[in-house]
Amino acid sequence: MRQIRFDRALLEPELNDTSLWPTVDVSLLSEKYAAIYENRENAVRGYLGSNSVNEITKAFGIPRNELGRFLRRCLRSHPDGRIWGWRALIPFSRQQPYERRTPIKSHPAGRIGGSSGALTQLFDRFPHIQELVDALFLKKHDAGVIHEARIPLKSIHKRFLDACRAAGLTAKDYPFSVKNLGRTSLWRYLRRLLEKRLYSGVLARHGKDAARILDSSSGGKGEEQIVRPYQKVQFDAHRIDLFATVSMPSPFGGLVKRVIDRFWILAIIEATSRAILGYYVSLNREYNADDVLLCVRNAITPWKRRGLTIPGLKYPERGGMPSEAIPELAWALWEEVLYDNAKANLAERVVKKLSHIIGCAINAGPIGTPERRPLIERFFQTLEENGFHRLPATTGSGTHDPRRNDPEQTSIRLNIKLEHIEELIEVLIFQYNGTPHSGIGYRTPLEYLQFFVSDEDNLVKTVPEGKQVRMNLLNIEFTRVIRGNIQQGRRPYIEFEGVHYQNDVLSRTPGLIGKRLTLIVNPDDVRSLLAYLPDGAEFGTLTAHRPWGRTPHTLEVRKAILALRHRRLLWYTSEQDPVQVYLDYLATQAGSSKLAAREFAKVQRLHRRGDNHSVQVVEPNVDSYDERQPEVTRKTFTY
Repeated sequence: MRQIRFDRALLEPELNDTSLWPTVDVSLLSEKYAAIYENRENAVRGYLGSNSVNEITKAFGIPRNELGRFLRRCLRSHPDGRIWGWRALIPFSRQQPYERRTPIKSHPAGRIGGSSGALTQLFDRFPHIQELVDALFLKKHDAGVIHEARIPLKSIHKRFLDACRAAGLTAKDYPFSVKNLGRTSLWRYLRRLLEKRLYSGVLARHGKDAARILDSSSGGKGEEQIVRPYQKVQFDAHRIDLFATVSMPSPFGGLVKRVIDRFWILAIIEATSRAILGYYVSLNREYNADDVLLCVRNAITPWKRRGLTIPGLKYPERGGMPSEAIPELAWALWEEVLYDNAKANLAERVVKKLSHIIGCAINAGPIGTPERRPLIERFFQTLEENGFHRLPATTGSGTHDPRRNDPEQTSIRLNIKLEHIEELIEVLIFQYNGTPHSGIGYRTPLEYLQFFVSDEDNLVKTVPEGKQVRMNLLNIEFTRVIRGNIQQGRRPYIEFEGVHYQNDVLSRTPGLIGKRLTLIVNPDDVRSLLAYLPDGAEFGTLTAHRPWGRTPHTLEVRKAILALRHRRLLWYTSEQDPVQVYLDYLATQAGSSKLAAREFAKVQRLHRRGDNHSVQVVEPNVDSYDERQPEVTRKTFTY
């Protein structure tokens, strides 16, 4: 730091302006010290006001050299980053740490007082002892040293005394010459060390969680103020602490119940109003990029209520989703999204869709800092405590939670269906959006949003009407060559994931054979694809050949079926529906595989979400079930 010149005539303007100096509340000082302080302050003010030095010394009784010393003290840098200012004139205020110069004298009964600065003096003489104390307290990873999980301060004191003995100190020397063996001074030193090395000290003494929270907090720096709706949203996923059942066809006839667990709820919350904009329940063991995009889609598109089948369960009168309850927020877009560094969130597809289609900024933040998304974390806690943890099939917050009582068998015994859980989630979220919240003036999130959007200055960006129909966030782009051979009588077609696709125009245009088409694929339903020519012109919709164009199925299901067929575990003819045969295979495996039950539930839910029609499920004859096409008995189940 550059040397400050203390000639009052050459002081920089910002230093000479005493109105900017840190102040002192004189009323907190004793009468004696307040008089001393005011005398010093008036003298310095007179000195800076270009009054005669002789007049100042006579008026306030302060020598000439003391005036310069007081001013230098006022202009020194304080640990808080400012100058000391008027604080430097408080009687007995210390700007430099105390440095002891005389050695500690021994006392027959153990010295009680008079040992100020002795520990610092000891560390100056034996730096290796100070290094040992620092390493033990901060858990420094020196070569060959393995630290305790959290070494007690008493153990540090004992190791400190052992190091002093090893250095040749005797009962006549500090710390052995004082009554408490330097314990109080050592603990004061460790307290100052913690303040000096705050992050590493908290990490060593209080663990990663405390250090993470400390590091992610603002530290006095103001965070960006949220002043308008949809300026910022928070996204996260939470594993549901619950078992649920899925009804599957039994190889021996009828239906059997199989359990699934470890499914997820993904949600997006608006930061201004704390309203849940949309959610999605994923049945995958780990949620993926498609699940994230489905949640985003649900938060943007106008919400449609599901039909409730639980007797007595009703939608709350004041609740709902913003896109449903407030017309201005249908197809609304946000400006920035906060989420964590999960692989699904950082997938290239997710980042591209959020940036190009939604047009929002993406803020993943540091790894392992859920404190940056307090609203969504608190919402999940509310959902668990007010919903899932109250159900008899809950797994609780851990294996030792008293609320956990054989959840797997309980879910089967009470027939807690997956679709019932989905209905309960929707009603709970509707209720949450219609419940007054103290953080927004005891208004409901929906009321708060309505209050904002009613102001013409708070216009929310929405998807243009012309793009709403084709705003499919799930689309994936592929390129395929048009196949075919007119000489052999094979009309032009596209092959995608083992299935031929055609339309009338392609089948009668043999001149396109060998050219490439760009395919826009919706992985949520691959019965049809949208094709574009190399010049960007839309070619039309291509439909899958029989039998793949019959039943709705995802790209994931298609790949699973083809993989089983490649391993000769599944077989179907051109007259059979591969999806139905796949469901039949899952039914035979569900008795020994929870994964089969999960996959069955995903296909079953796709049917419910889509056409709500009766689906023929192949119920196999287990005795004749082998790698060839099995004997089957067809029964119809409504999903």
